[in-house]
Amino acid sequence: MSRKSYRQFCGVAHALDRLGERWTLLIVRNLLLGPRRYSDLLNDLPGITTNLLAKRLRELEDSQVIDRRLLPAPLGVSVYGLTDSGRALEPVIMELGRWGGRFMTAPTRGERFDLGWAFLSLKRRYRGGLSCSVLVEAGERSFTLDFSQHSMKVEERKSEHPDLCLRADQATIIALFFRNAPWSELVSSGKLRSSGPKPLERALQRAFDQAAAAGLREASANQRPATTRRKLSSKNSSVASKPAV
Repeated sequence: MSRKSYRQFCGVAHALDRLGERWTLLIVRNLLLGPRRYSDLLNDLPGITTNLLAKRLRELEDSQVIDRRLLPAPLGVSVYGLTDSGRALEPVIMELGRWGGRFMTAPTRGERFDLGWAFLSLKRRYRGGLSCSVLVEAGERSFTLDFSQHSMKVEERKSEHPDLCLRADQATIIALFFRNAPWSELVSSGKLRSSGPKPLERALQRAFDQAAAAGLREASANQRPATTRRKLSSKNSSVASKPAV
């Protein structure tokens, strides 16, 4: 593959040879939430043209950062997903997000907020200590949060056997995870429905550093709820299209 190169014997330079073009790391960020169809990536990256997206995907495939795969029946659709090499970029994406957070207060006019991106940032606030699977159903979108003692995994898919299930509209989920809204008040008001063991509910409430959420509270305060998203799901994969925000 022909690409521009810094021609430097340096790991940073070689990484940028493969990932330094505009949109590339944002494609990787979106794929951290699970496999996506081409049309989903196009919808979820407003501003990118179809020709440029196709070019970036080819470059990422050539660099073995992503691959194209066919979801099992009955779906049978082609999606893009991260390879092992691509998943190894997760700490890089997370630290870029941490660094970039210092420049974030509230969205400027025209800036988009996405709940999936917010859930990825939640990983930086996880204190550890849980070992469970939590299904979060926010309007028409479903996210599975898989916790281990020292890390958490976020995917936009519906877990088949969660230990705890939370159901609410997007605004309520934002209030719960990113604006420190009291769990008991959201439940008593009927805005939040929780199905699972009470001890696990309490443990989940203590699992995140609330101070670190301050930067997201104002940013998410006035977001409109997502509209219906077209969903494709299987046991291991879920693909969904763009919300209106």
